[in-house]
Amino acid sequence: MKKNYGFLLVLILFTAVSAYSQTVVKPGIKTSTSFAIIIDSTSYSKTQHAVDAYKEVIEKDNLGSYIIADNWKSPDDIKAILWKLYNDKKMPLEGAVFIGDIPIPMLRDAQHLTSAFKMDQQRDWTQSSIPSDRFYDDFDLKFDFLKQDENRPELFYYSLRHDGSQQLNSDIYTGRIRLYDNEKGNKYTQLIAYLQKVVNERTENRNNILDYLSMGRGHGYNSESKVAWAGEQIALKEQLPYVFSSQGKTKFMDFDSRWPIKEYFIAEVQQPDLDVMIFHHHGDTDMQYLNGYKEGSDPTTSIENIQLYIRSKVRSAVRRGSTLEEAIDNYVKSLGIPYAWGENALDSATIAEDSLYNLMLDINMNDIYAMKPNARFIVFDACFNGSFHEKENVAGGYVFNDGKTIAAQANTVNVVQDKWPDELIGLLSAGLRVGAWNQQVNYLETHIIGDPTFRFRNNTSIDFDLNSAIKLKAKDNDFWLKQLESENADLKALALKMLYNNHYNGISDLSKKIYMQSDDMIPRTEALMIVSKLTDKNFTDVLKQAHQDSYELIRRFAVEYICKNGSNELIPAFVHSILWDNTSERVAFKQRNFMELLELDKVKTEIEKQTSDCPFYNKKEVEEWLDFIDKTEKSFEKSMEIITGKDTSATLKAKKLELKGFRNKPATKSIGQLLQIANDSLENEELRLTAIEALGWFNYSYRKNEIIEGLLPLTDESNKNEAIRKEAVKTIHRLK
Repeated sequence: MKKNYGFLLVLILFTAVSAYSQTVVKPGIKTSTSFAIIIDSTSYSKTQHAVDAYKEVIEKDNLGSYIIADNWKSPDDIKAILWKLYNDKKMPLEGAVFIGDIPIPMLRDAQHLTSAFKMDQQRDWTQSSIPSDRFYDDFDLKFDFLKQDENRPELFYYSLRHDGSQQLNSDIYTGRIRLYDNEKGNKYTQLIAYLQKVVNERTENRNNILDYLSMGRGHGYNSESKVAWAGEQIALKEQLPYVFSSQGKTKFMDFDSRWPIKEYFIAEVQQPDLDVMIFHHHGDTDMQYLNGYKEGSDPTTSIENIQLYIRSKVRSAVRRGSTLEEAIDNYVKSLGIPYAWGENALDSATIAEDSLYNLMLDINMNDIYAMKPNARFIVFDACFNGSFHEKENVAGGYVFNDGKTIAAQANTVNVVQDKWPDELIGLLSAGLRVGAWNQQVNYLETHIIGDPTFRFRNNTSIDFDLNSAIKLKAKDNDFWLKQLESENADLKALALKMLYNNHYNGISDLSKKIYMQSDDMIPRTEALMIVSKLTDKNFTDVLKQAHQDSYELIRRFAVEYICKNGSNELIPAFVHSILWDNTSERVAFKQRNFMELLELDKVKTEIEKQTSDCPFYNKKEVEEWLDFIDKTEKSFEKSMEIITGKDTSATLKAKKLELKGFRNKPATKSIGQLLQIANDSLENEELRLTAIEALGWFNYSYRKNEIIEGLLPLTDESNKNEAIRKEAVKTIHRLK
């Protein structure tokens, strides 16, 4: 049975924590599961009435809730309490919220649990660590405490251990309610206002259904692919049919449908009856990037854009020490433009005008503070918008504001564009709590900002409480097998996911069957996700079909998986993709970005084979592909020469850099060379560790069992090099 380790130690810790100034308010009702409000003592004393009212409104939604207030000294103290409540057989914990000054875990050596974060950990620890509450909500992850930040004592650094789980599977859901003093008032006044807003909304509109959804896309997102944009809308109709009905409302706003789009996004998110807003764009802690320069083929627009670009570059050059004349001359020569286009770059009036122009393109914190956001739940599919460890963050600006916004999903660090951002989102219309939804789809960086217990009233044919089922029937395979018969696409996807989590015997065959036979895109996508984790014959069979699926997202994933799998058996499918699916920009990006992972000579042969009898293929485009393959092959060979030492001029730093490249591009054909470095006791230890860590990213490879077997000797207790042994254990756990 899962999660019985360390129980006596946890009880001792809990007793120790309880011994000093801790306030515990027990649930006022008896329910099948429970919820914990974790708050610092100062925040509770200053906002007690509002916190108590928040507890009461949660309990009116049939969820017994604790309030636990303390002067928290360590994340471990909080985790011990959550673990104890989780193991309460009468009212097991389903979730928690962290209010006020709650310690923030900063996680290291866990980048494989993120969607995209890959930073050299020798850089500043605040930048190279991931702020993440997965420390609290996934009890299978094990950590070693490293240190508390000297300048920011709320930050606690931990390293992911080698002997714990190397996959995310949160046992409870969590949310963050963290406010800061700003122009809206002091943090305690704002906390009271926010909690009152939650209580009012959940009382006055407790029967609100999800019938109004809007989605906005910024420039540069998903290569600005119209095919990807259309595919997502079709999939959402499958997940949320009611919002597409005559009684519902949907709105889709692309960055180039109006210019600038900013005012339309701001107006939309303030619509009084808006339920869910999905933002797809690039982002930063304090910015939502929406527009680039104005698009247009007319001469006036083109000239204005070039002038804006030149002025920006000239100012940057001057800041770096160049003279104005030198900077302008550089662009006059390289671009062949008139000198006059840059000569007013440093004029104060022009600088002010350009600054106002740039402010018009994107949403900043001042814009957010001036709003009254009403979307009850917002998804920020962007980098850094959820950086709750920073004093200003976009998600917090929306949630802890006037209006009716209750919660948001957002990311503390950068996030990959090519993920499934809407996975299971249709279950929100079935009454699933936003925290419980995030629990099923999160990464290390993905968090709920605000009240995680918020939910819409069930407006679907699902006739049971999803929240209780996920918690209390998690291990009931018969129950989840029955849900595969449901007409609800997302419920079928959830059922498949739960069966996978339970290691259901036959999950691979079942997933393949659903992929091959389902008319619905959502179950097919979930089935692909599951077979990709199993990497067996069914994975290969599904990929042979998935590269030409009607759903663009499936095709996008399939191309990446084909390349990362590396089997020559899949090369015909890959070549068919590049010849057939050549107008989907994001798929094309994947084709070019990951092609080098395959045996390129065989790719060339297959291209020639598939085009020889088909004169309708664009011959020029085929030649461009063959030329691109030749250049890619030379570049890859050069990298391998550096790694293997054939390039005797390569430094240790250069070798490490090339090895780290396998994190993003795990080429199956290079496994032998990486294992050789990993097992060479005479090789530099730092290089060996880098190679072993890089091999942990080969989880889609058809040869990953060779990696496991090749690293097993290093895990023997007789291995006196503890760092090498632990890294090998970690990589093997990741691949398993």
